[in-house]
Amino acid sequence: MRNLDLDITNPEFNPTHNLIALCLASFVVVTGFGVVLPFFPLYAEEILFRFDFLGFFPIGIAFQIGIMTSAFMLTRFFLAPAYGDLSDVSGRKPLILVGMSIYALLLFGFGLAFDFFSLFLLRALQGIASAAVWPVGEALIVDTSTKGTTGRNLGYYIMSMQAGMTAGPFIGFIFYAGLNGFVGLSPVLSYRFTFICQGVMGILATAIVAFLVKDPTQAESETSSMFTSFMIAFKQMARKTIESPKYLVTTFSSSTAPYRDRNLYTIYLVAVINGFGNAMIFPLIALFLDDYYQLNPEFIALVIGIVGILALSGNPLGGILSDKIARKHVVWISGLIRGASYLFLGIKWGLLAIVLLFAFQRFLWAIYQPAFRAMQSDFIPEVVRGKEFGIVQALFNLGSVLGPIIGGMLYDYFLDVTFYLNGNVYIGAGVSFALAGILGIIGSITLMVFVNVRKNSEKLTDILPSVRFSEK
Repeated sequence: MRNLDLDITNPEFNPTHNLIALCLASFVVVTGFGVVLPFFPLYAEEILFRFDFLGFFPIGIAFQIGIMTSAFMLTRFFLAPAYGDLSDVSGRKPLILVGMSIYALLLFGFGLAFDFFSLFLLRALQGIASAAVWPVGEALIVDTSTKGTTGRNLGYYIMSMQAGMTAGPFIGFIFYAGLNGFVGLSPVLSYRFTFICQGVMGILATAIVAFLVKDPTQAESETSSMFTSFMIAFKQMARKTIESPKYLVTTFSSSTAPYRDRNLYTIYLVAVINGFGNAMIFPLIALFLDDYYQLNPEFIALVIGIVGILALSGNPLGGILSDKIARKHVVWISGLIRGASYLFLGIKWGLLAIVLLFAFQRFLWAIYQPAFRAMQSDFIPEVVRGKEFGIVQALFNLGSVLGPIIGGMLYDYFLDVTFYLNGNVYIGAGVSFALAGILGIIGSITLMVFVNVRKNSEKLTDILPSVRFSEK
C-alpha cells in the first residue's frame, strides 16, 4: 500500500521538478495524438472507403472517423477508474510509465496502419494506454501541489496537453509538406514516416518520466527497482483490465463512498455532457475545413495549429482564476459562453472569421478545463483521488463514445443540405455544431444550479476513516 503521509515540503522532493517533467512528457505524448487530426481527409482518400454494413447499412467516411474516435474513448471509459484506483494503492508513477511505453509503441503502429480495422484496433489500444497516463498524472499533480497552487498546476499540465495538440498539426504540416512536396514521397509514405518519428519521441518522453518524476505517494521499497515496479504495475494493470467491466459496475454502486454528494454527482453528469459535445465536434473539424473551405491537409494543419496557439494562454489563466475566485463561477461562465458560440459555427463565414471563432472557443475550453478539475478535487478525499479522477474521466469518455458517432452520422446526413436563416447561409455541418453548443449550455446551467460552493475540508476529514482501499 502506498504511503499516505505526504511530505511534499521535504527538501529532497521538488514539486516544481515533478510538474515540469510531467508537463514535458505530456506534451511529447499528446503531440502524437494531435498529429493525426489534419490527416483525416488523407485517410478518407487513401485508406478509408464507404461501404454497406451487413449489405444495407451505409457506413460513411465521417461515421468511420467517429467510430475510430469512439474506440479510443470506450476503452478509456472502462479502464480509467480501475487504473486510478490501482494508482491509489500502488503509486502513480509505475502506471504512468507502463501507459506511456504502450503509447509510444502504438505510434509506430499508426505508421503501419493500412485500413479501417487496423486503425480501429490501434485507437482502442491507445485508449487503454492513455487511461493509465492522463487521469493518473492529474492525480499525481494534485498530490504534489501545495495549498493554493492546485488550479495553477493543473492549468500548466493541461496546457502542456493542449500545446501537444497544437504542435502535432504543425509537425504533420512540416513532414507532409517536406516529404511530399520536396522529397517527392507519396502522401501515405509521408504520413507514415511522421508517426514513426512520433514513436521515437514517445520513447524519449517515457525516459523523462522514468528518471525525473518522483512519486512521494510510493513506499521507498516500491521505488527501489524501477524495472520491478514497472513489471508489477504491468501485471496489475493486466488483471485490472480483465476485471474492469465488473469493477466499473461495483465502483458506481459502492456503498463505501460517503464523500459522494449532490456536488460530485452533478460533476459526474456534466462530465458526460462535456464528453458528448466536445467529441462530437473535434474529429469533424478537419473534414469541415476540407468540405466547406476546400483546404488541403497542409493548410488544415496550419489552421488547427494557429487556433491552438491562440488558445494556449487559457489553461494557466483558468487555473489561476480558479485559485483566486470561486471555481464554480469560472467553470459555468466559460462553459456557457463557449456553448453559445457553437451555435454560430454553422453560418457560412469567411475563413478568417471561422479561425477566430474556433480560437475563441478553444480559449474558453482551455479556461474551463483546469477550473473544472480543480473544482472536482475539492470534493474528493486524497486517498481515493486517483479512482475518482478516473471515474470523472470515464464518464467524460462515455459521452465521448457516443458523441463522435452521432456527430459523424449527422455530418454525413446533412452534408449536402443548406439552411437559410434571416438571409444567412447555414451549412449542414452546423447541425452537429449547434447540438454540441446546446449541450454545453445545458451543462453550464446544471453546474450553476446544482453545485453548491462550500467549505468541505471538515466534512472530508470526518468521513476519511470510512474510506477504504480495495484489496489488491
